[in-house]
Amino acid sequence: MNRKLIDGLLFSSIVITHHGKHMTIRNVVIDTGAAESIISIDAVDDLFHSCEPEDRIRFMTGIGGREAAIRRRVDQVQVDTFVIKDFHMDFGRIGEDNGINGLIDLDLLIPGKFIVDLSRMQLYPAD
Repeated sequence: MNRKLIDGLLFSSIVITHHGKHMTIRNVVIDTGAAESIISIDAVDDLFHSCEPEDRIRFMTGIGGREAAIRRRVDQVQVDTFVIKDFHMDFGRIGEDNGINGLIDLDLLIPGKFIVDLSRMQLYPAD
């Protein structure tokens, strides 16, 4: 998948599959400084036509303060060649007009056994 360095941040994209629908989310930051990934709810409008029984409201605290997010089980998430099924992902607000559509964090990077190669600005699986 394409990676690009913009303003000191390493961007990639991910593919989310939910109810048989695939969505590629671009401009997602690879972030090793947080435990849980989050995708901008604005980037996935097609996944949020209604509430689902398993949806949970969560509150996350970060540099921007405290924000509400929806935790939803999705069929699968793909980062590069790594695929994880039945994954609970958070969807919420990520700043205002900053061009960032999400954060890929340790909940995906660790099970994917990714190596973040900062000398080459690349992300690849260890296997």
